[in-house]
Amino acid sequence: MLDSLGFIDSISMQKKYILLAVVSFLLLFISNTAICQSPTNLDKDVLYRKEKAFFFVLHNEGWGIGYRKGNHLAFNKTRMIEGEIVGMSHPKETKSENPYFGDAHGYVFGQINSLYILRGGIGFKRMLNDKPYWGGVQLSYIYFGGASLALARPKYLYIINIDNSSPYGYQLTLEHYNPDKHFEENIYGGGPLLKGFENIKPYPGLYGKFGFNFEFGEYDEKIRAIEVGGVFDYYFASIPMMAFNKYPNYFLTLYINIQFGKRYNMY
Repeated sequence: MLDSLGFIDSISMQKKYILLAVVSFLLLFISNTAICQSPTNLDKDVLYRKEKAFFFVLHNEGWGIGYRKGNHLAFNKTRMIEGEIVGMSHPKETKSENPYFGDAHGYVFGQINSLYILRGGIGFKRMLNDKPYWGGVQLSYIYFGGASLALARPKYLYIINIDNSSPYGYQLTLEHYNPDKHFEENIYGGGPLLKGFENIKPYPGLYGKFGFNFEFGEYDEKIRAIEVGGVFDYYFASIPMMAFNKYPNYFLTLYINIQFGKRYNMY
């Protein structure tokens, strides 16, 4: 299900460099433009008391989606809850193909598990400057903390087995990847996209997030924003991801997300 929704196991190095370049540009924008604006009167009444937004997130080891909901405590302070799910790849993942079979599926050699991360937490958004009445950019900073659950899905591969009774001289079997038995010479290709979900293993942990939020547009009731920042995930046990590499128990990632939502009143 997660694969079919596009939670890919890895992204190219080129995309990672693009992400880092975008984050650097936006941070430069903070220092040279938005942060130079003077805050407006923070004692004025709050027009909208609640807000909610969906977001698409791209980080340097994958991507995903999320949702936030908040209550305005003051004109410049909002208490929020969030939930998100992202794919997490290992930095040493590279796609491979069997060169002797033109119709073979691609796979990541050495990948023991695909990893997906569920996060749920509470945090705050604090405004640094308000938008002018004609529109513009509103700058805030955010911080969150909460529970992080890593879901490790075992990788399955089609393996070539010599069989002289077969017309092709071999047969294919679907097997859970075993680095002691499966090598590039006998791997035909990756298994079905949905295979392995029945054997998912959870790894509980914690996360913290900090970032800067840029909200654009003229109307306060509509949320159109870009956010950049970093996330630290820590797990209580090491997670098997790639054979022949140390199993990690934490991740530090940079992210950028795009948010769409609204503000409203509900009494």
